[in-house]
Amino acid sequence: MAIYMINGGVGKHIAFTALIDKLAEKGEVQMMTAYPDVFRHHPKVKASYSHEEPGLYDRVPRDTDIIFREPYYSPFVFAKTHLLYEWAKLLGIEYEGELPQWHSCKKWYREAKEIIKKIPKKKFILVQFGGGQSPYDANQPRVHIPGGQRRAYPLNMAQDFINQFTKAHPDIAVINYSMVNEEYSHLGGCHVLNIAYWHYPELLKASMGFVGIDSSLQHMAAGVGVAGVVIWGATGPEHFGYSIHGNISNTTNHHMRPLCVRFGDNKNADGSMWVDSDILSTAVPVDKLMEVTDAMLDMKLNKEEPKGIAEEDCDCDDDCGEDCKCKGA
Repeated sequence: MAIYMINGGVGKHIAFTALIDKLAEKGEVQMMTAYPDVFRHHPKVKASYSHEEPGLYDRVPRDTDIIFREPYYSPFVFAKTHLLYEWAKLLGIEYEGELPQWHSCKKWYREAKEIIKKIPKKKFILVQFGGGQSPYDANQPRVHIPGGQRRAYPLNMAQDFINQFTKAHPDIAVINYSMVNEEYSHLGGCHVLNIAYWHYPELLKASMGFVGIDSSLQHMAAGVGVAGVVIWGATGPEHFGYSIHGNISNTTNHHMRPLCVRFGDNKNADGSMWVDSDILSTAVPVDKLMEVTDAMLDMKLNKEEPKGIAEEDCDCDDDCGEDCKCKGA
């Protein structure tokens, strides 16, 4: 028996789901993570445990292999390949471009359906301009500011985009994926719902798409097959992104940023020093972001309608939720 352990944020956990089908070919898949809900309803995951579950190791058989492979401490530090490619190699499987998979349950479906009823307009998009905070820290009294702004879209430019978008598309609501204690939650012209992260994939299914940075929303969207626009700055789509999305960047010098920061090197790949203000000069211009977003909306309006959420799409028949027991948690 094997249990795969993951550290990191929600987005990294969702990305890992792209590897589960291949891992299941090798044997039974169980997970031990900070976000067990990501895997709780996956049909090929037998059990999903929380790191912090009391008495967990007393219940796990002694002959269990606990497998931990961290791609951030692998050749991925050289940023020449996609995160999932290196992660798969560490796990002894082959990554062939598979997308993440998000699996839900009927309780989450019903809760999301009620949330959608409260959105003031029938059509809506989701936006995420900052990230990096655990959802479990959302109600902390401090204001969360994304570390160094390296992946974030500048706050003033995000507000400018929302202003232009709501003026150009008055019939489309903007749902802000930010958590309530984040500085980006105060952007005007959009709605902060303050809901659990596992509801957002269901909202994405009913949306007109999303506009976001390299963070969890783009992984969620890929997991439910919903295309959107991803703004890249300090990181790049060739390392963390998916071809399903419209990936836009205003710099070619992002290919070492997430990794050299992690290991304490404050230099760009070309040897120049990185400072936080660089994000302003490398950020995608608002008019370009509007152009790509409009193209996304045109495609969705002309070629496809949001597929919405349907109870029959749910992977689990139980009344599962935060205290779900259906996967051994």
